[in-house]
Amino acid sequence: MEGVKRLLGRSPKTHHQAADTDMNETQVFGTLAETPTARSARTPRRRHTVPSKYRSVPHISKEHLSGEGKEHINMFQPRHREGGVIISVLLTSVRLVLIVLFMIVAAGAGVLVGVAKAYMETTPKLDTGKIEDQSETSYIYDSNGELIALYTGSENRDWANLDEIPKYLQDAVIAIEDIRFKYHSGVDIKRLVGAFINNLMNSNVHGGSTITQQLIKNRLLSTERTYKRKIQEAYLALQLEKEYSKDEILEAYLNTINLGASNYGVKAAAMDYFGKDLSELTLRECAMLAGITRYPYLYNPRRCYYEAKNPKIINDRTDHVLYQMYKAGYISYEEYQQALHDTVHVMEKSRVNEMYQMPYFVEYAVYDVITHLLQQRNMQDNKQNRAQLENELRTNGYRIYTTVDPNVQKVVEHSLTEWDAYPKLEDADDSVIYYDNGDGTVTEVIQPQAAAVVIDQSTGDIKALVGGRTTPTARKTLNRAYQTTMPVGSSIKPLAVYGPALDKGYSDGTVVPNLPLPISGWLDDSGKETYPSGGSSSYGPVTLRTGLVRSLNAATAWTLMELVGLDDSYNYLVDMGVNPAHINKSGAGLALGTSGITPVEMAGAFAAIANAGVYQEPLSFTRVTDRNGNVILDAKEIRDSRQVFKPSTAWLLTDMLVEAVSSKSGTGRNARIEGMTVGGKTGTNQNAKGIYFVGFTPYYTMSLWIGHDDYKPLAEDVYASSSAAPLWQYIMAQLVKDKPDAPIIDASPEELGLTKVRVCSVSGKKATEACEADSTHKPVDAWYPSDSASALERCDWHQQYPVCMQSGKIATQYCPNDQIEMRSLLMLPDDSIYWKLTDAQLQKYLPGAQHALPVGLTLADIDPSMPEYASYFCNIHTLEWHEQQEALHSAISAANEQLRISNYVLTDPQYAMSLDDKQQLLDKINELNNLLSNPSATAAAIEQVTEELRQLTVRLVSIYSGMETDNP
Repeated sequence: MEGVKRLLGRSPKTHHQAADTDMNETQVFGTLAETPTARSARTPRRRHTVPSKYRSVPHISKEHLSGEGKEHINMFQPRHREGGVIISVLLTSVRLVLIVLFMIVAAGAGVLVGVAKAYMETTPKLDTGKIEDQSETSYIYDSNGELIALYTGSENRDWANLDEIPKYLQDAVIAIEDIRFKYHSGVDIKRLVGAFINNLMNSNVHGGSTITQQLIKNRLLSTERTYKRKIQEAYLALQLEKEYSKDEILEAYLNTINLGASNYGVKAAAMDYFGKDLSELTLRECAMLAGITRYPYLYNPRRCYYEAKNPKIINDRTDHVLYQMYKAGYISYEEYQQALHDTVHVMEKSRVNEMYQMPYFVEYAVYDVITHLLQQRNMQDNKQNRAQLENELRTNGYRIYTTVDPNVQKVVEHSLTEWDAYPKLEDADDSVIYYDNGDGTVTEVIQPQAAAVVIDQSTGDIKALVGGRTTPTARKTLNRAYQTTMPVGSSIKPLAVYGPALDKGYSDGTVVPNLPLPISGWLDDSGKETYPSGGSSSYGPVTLRTGLVRSLNAATAWTLMELVGLDDSYNYLVDMGVNPAHINKSGAGLALGTSGITPVEMAGAFAAIANAGVYQEPLSFTRVTDRNGNVILDAKEIRDSRQVFKPSTAWLLTDMLVEAVSSKSGTGRNARIEGMTVGGKTGTNQNAKGIYFVGFTPYYTMSLWIGHDDYKPLAEDVYASSSAAPLWQYIMAQLVKDKPDAPIIDASPEELGLTKVRVCSVSGKKATEACEADSTHKPVDAWYPSDSASALERCDWHQQYPVCMQSGKIATQYCPNDQIEMRSLLMLPDDSIYWKLTDAQLQKYLPGAQHALPVGLTLADIDPSMPEYASYFCNIHTLEWHEQQEALHSAISAANEQLRISNYVLTDPQYAMSLDDKQQLLDKINELNNLLSNPSATAAAIEQVTEELRQLTVRLVSIYSGMETDNP
């Protein structure tokens, strides 16, 4: 006993479930079924007389007035009395006698000690780690620090230090559960003996456990109700009190007790039932929480108020706790009476099991955190490890501070839900997918679906993430923002083709062929070299800028295969955060977007462009802390960040993407926002099986996907430019409303080392006067790195020559002077790809193009009559044409002379010709005149009619002059 006294008398030190719930449900409800007569028959040990101005204790019974700080056993568990009162008394007397005899015998023989010793030897070791290691609900916050979700497992827990727990609540629990808690050493001998005797006299084993014992039972032992467990419980309780102070034990107990509805601990229960922090609780609310501990299911306030529709159960229990507090001196009589009259508002719905706000974002944030925990701990990313870490997040009381802007998230969610211009599907029967839930119900998912991700490109923070058109009503539904990898179409072009090309030193003015010609390395299904279809209306030489702005497939494919290469293109995508498993490392995968990339990845990659070429890993959280505030993950420390594109590349690529939106010929023109700089790129997957638009403003980068979950085609006339870009514009316009316009990259091209150069739109070389004179292929302004701009060669494809306006070729000595002018001719080198075209194609795509003169030769060195050079020169005004012209001129001169003579004869009076002869001569004169006025008349024809007129004139002169002569 001296040892016990020392334990009882030792001073407290400073630690860390449910009450001893030994009564079974049948007994509980049996008690509730008691008649009013039975209840009123109970008499209290003593009453308290109260002044008339206060409400007296309602229905004062043994439950309210039990003298040992606990409910009277009769309240919920009637003793098993067989027969009448006399028999009951007799049986009780017999039991007492047997108990005394047993104790005497046991004491004499040492049996009781031996049994206890055996039980203690099999007692598990006191593992304080199990007491300290409590599961606890985690909390998820938005970017403003506001709580948006409880992330809990099967148990809703939230740890509170003892100084956070109201004194009223501490006292209420002690008063109702263990009135001598502060004075015993883990075991209440008086209470234990009373419970021991009571158990012998009844058929069930229960009662007598202190708060320390309850903590031991709930954390270290099984819930079996046997003397063995009771002895082990007491033994460990004594050990525990040697290692922990009373405050620490009470703190641990208050944080682990079962308070119903999966709530463990007073902090979690206070928030779930009352929607309050502990500091806000009233005295009556404290008493109500304390009263739940004995029977958490029965005394669950929400159940009593809203399910059982019987608040009297919990109200009576609360009144009882208040009385025990008053009786123990923890509250004054006035406080007691005031609390009896107070009302409590119990929340009808629990936040623990309700769907959290912004479910798409919250579930991605959890996924994101788990991903980085796996990396931090060098764990393999598999289903088992993810499940393990998810359970850790649910039970370790973590605080996850996310990047979500609730206003931005709300705009995106609402827009995707309310948008009424989604494209139609090729087959109307595909507009709904039906999922069998396995319980006789069916879930309908409308199609096409959509997903969007918004990133602040300056930080890499994800401000909104929505994985579907409708807000989920169940957890862990398909989140298309990161769980689907649909082909991205042409929206990949800036990332995998044009960005890398510019980064390698090429310019937006670099000219590439957009031609229907096989491209080296671009293979069809049979392995034959071919070219991608599309863009036939723009066939011909195009700059890189034009290729991107108009999204020309052949030009993009040629740029990829000839200027960038598959390996480099692939590496650039990986550097921009695209999962290598999502990349189809082929021409079609990298240039036309048959690679399946998630909206999160697409947004992150485009954000790198808008962030001056710096990729910042898109993260959904800023930090994660444990329950003690220790930082587990810090975005600033773990964020993957790298310079993917040179700043000059990023500026130039951004400028090209801005033109793709602002230009009338740009594919993104429907994404324009008045008064705001916008850049972006459309993406239409093959056969319209999905559409993308990804773009940026000075403030946000957003990716938007629309498509069918089962990859069914949209209607034939659906394109990203007409169906994705308008929805993107609708969302982004709301996000940047009232914000001032600004440069997307706040730097001038000159500051970034770029120089503007006027270049030939055919050769890509520095433009000359000859290039400017080509009205068909006007030069363009382009940005070049300053070092390469100075080394740029002058265009030698355009040359100025005297050109015959009729033939369009170099004039010869036979071309009429009035048909010659100085013109710019396009002289293609012999190794030009354009010579692979047919003559018809060449003249269609490059009208007037011809072979360049051999190296070293000038026009003066070439004889136009030489067959190998004949094609350069006018083929209309030839020597033959010249000779024909000479003969024509001679025939015309002779004809005019003959007309003069014949007209003289016709009008001279000395030739008195008959009317018929005159008419005959006049007709022939007119015939010759008509022939001379015909530009198509040949010399031979003129000579023939001239000769006919001459002979007629001679004959008539001979007749009417009486003289024979050959010439009049």
